[in-house]
Amino acid sequence: MCGCLPGIRRGRTGPLLAALGSLLPLLAGCGGPSRAARVPAEQRLADAKQAFDRKSYGRARSQANRVLRWHPTSPAVVDAWLVVIDCYIEQRNWPRAFDECEKLLAAHPQTRHRTAVLRREFQIGEALAASHVWFLFFRLKRLDEGIRVLERVVEHAPFGPLADRARYAVGEAYFRDEQYKAAHDAYDRLLKDYPNSDLIIRARVRRATANQRLAEGPAYDHQPAMAARRDMEDLARMSGSERVAGYARDLRDITARGDYDAGLFYFGRFSIDGGMRYMKAIMARYPDSEYAERAERLLALLKRLTADAQAEGAMP
Repeated sequence: MCGCLPGIRRGRTGPLLAALGSLLPLLAGCGGPSRAARVPAEQRLADAKQAFDRKSYGRARSQANRVLRWHPTSPAVVDAWLVVIDCYIEQRNWPRAFDECEKLLAAHPQTRHRTAVLRREFQIGEALAASHVWFLFFRLKRLDEGIRVLERVVEHAPFGPLADRARYAVGEAYFRDEQYKAAHDAYDRLLKDYPNSDLIIRARVRRATANQRLAEGPAYDHQPAMAARRDMEDLARMSGSERVAGYARDLRDITARGDYDAGLFYFGRFSIDGGMRYMKAIMARYPDSEYAERAERLLALLKRLTADAQAEGAMP
């Protein structure tokens, strides 16, 4: 039985197969560049920028990636790569944006856009350091990720225009997170590595503030003592026992005295802000205690002394 297609006799299939063979590459798009690949890189880049301006970031990134894929030697490649990075930044996908920055710098280390790329890395580092991500029910800080990106900016250009700003941003990120020792060290590195920076005065002030916070220690957590006092007062009301009521008053006085002594300690260390913080807290938490009256008198005295000092300073 003939194995040929119906209607086609044996011996006559050669020319037909040859014709099909010449057509298959064309049908598969292999006989030359595709229509999409024939679009100039500059037109692709213009389309990507227009889409970005319309906030159509997915389309903008797609168009820019086609420039990278189909025109890898075009002068428009770096500009297209920047569009990809900017799209990720606008979509708050900062880790991916940073990865693209690093790839760009590795592929084009001498690009004239190097400072523009580092400026984006600086922006990404600041954003990451101030952000968080949710994992299941846990809110996780991204401080360490942001610090690594900012340190990378310094590594890329230790004497560039962004190096001292990156150092300062590291200190600010640690300071916001109340990691005052790490903040102090970051400001100190800025002062040592960039003594001619415009940020020197600000860094000195912030380093001094970090030192002050370190001297004050962590903020006092009054919640356990307040909870114990409330429990004791509730128990006194429920039981009607005068003895339990006396215990509640004693507990109130003990916690008030502890805060009062802590405030005096900070005043003795010339930490006015720390002392005032405790005195104001005493007045708010223990309004009926003798320590609230003492704190009020002390704050009034401090206010008068401050006014007198300002008056003397204003005199010729």
